[in-house]
Amino acid sequence: MGRLGVTELLVIGIPFLAIYFLPSIIALSRKKNNAAGIILLNFFLGWTFIGWIVSLIWACLKDNEPQTIVVNNSYPKQQNSLDIKRNDFDEKLDSLQKLKNLLDSGVLSQEEFEQQKAKLLQL
Repeated sequence: MGRLGVTELLVIGIPFLAIYFLPSIIALSRKKNNAAGIILLNFFLGWTFIGWIVSLIWACLKDNEPQTIVVNNSYPKQQNSLDIKRNDFDEKLDSLQKLKNLLDSGVLSQEEFEQQKAKLLQL
């Protein structure tokens, strides 16, 4: 009665080993990136209980997701000086046409037209 047989050792030993290696089992079942580290910590320091708790927490933590880095190599289109000159020329041409229409409709006199035209062309 005082002696433990093989069956008693198995009944006690298998559940004990399952509990002892629970962090390793969790790490392997969750396919952790650092499962080898968890298993080694559990194997060598699991008997300290603190090592077992640390390995259990480590096994239960979520793996860090790889960060996605997006590199945007497209630059906003910058207007070159030729485009700016064209835009400026187009604006002046439009203004001159409006002045000419005002002159033709009689709103401006020839003298006022010449003054406004001189101002516009000096800019």
